Amino acid sequence: MKKKFLFISMLLIFSVLSLNAQVRANDVLGLWYAERDSSGRVPVVEIYEEGGRYYGYSFDYKEPYSGPESLDEKNPNHKLRKLPLKGLIFIMGLVFDKDEWNGGKIYNPYDGKTYNSKMSIDKEGKLLLRGSIDKAGLLGKSMKWTRVPDSEKSRFKPLKRYELRKLN
Repeated sequence: MKKKFLFISMLLIFSVLSLNAQVRANDVLGLWYAERDSSGRVPVVEIYEEGGRYYGYSFDYKEPYSGPESLDEKNPNHKLRKLPLKGLIFIMGLVFDKDEWNGGKIYNPYDGKTYNSKMSIDKEGKLLLRGSIDKAGLLGKSMKWTRVPDSEKSRFKPLKRYELRKLN
């Protein structure tokens, strides 16, 4: 009887631990440090949910920066090239499915092109973001982002939704 009880107890413990390890849709929400940009700065990105889809935009840098704002100089729409990258929604419309977010797009301001996109969170809590020219994700580039620690969040002030701008 004791062996059965011990076995059932262990089974329950492992079941609870495996449930806690599963990724949930809103685990991606919040502030992330992206990879260094072409100027050597680390952008701060907020990922948010709207209508069951996930979006992201950058609004600040990890290190204090007081230089000129980066502009959307490669935008395919010539009229938008003088607008700042700050507040531009560049991760667009991903949907959570099982353990990843997919079916969306990502805009690369360094080449002015939009790619298929998907995201996942690895075992260490890093955000794996992939942009690709094909929907399967075979031909593209991956990035690994780090969540902004709670101790650093007060340094950043995300933008209001009305301050954001869409790509087109």
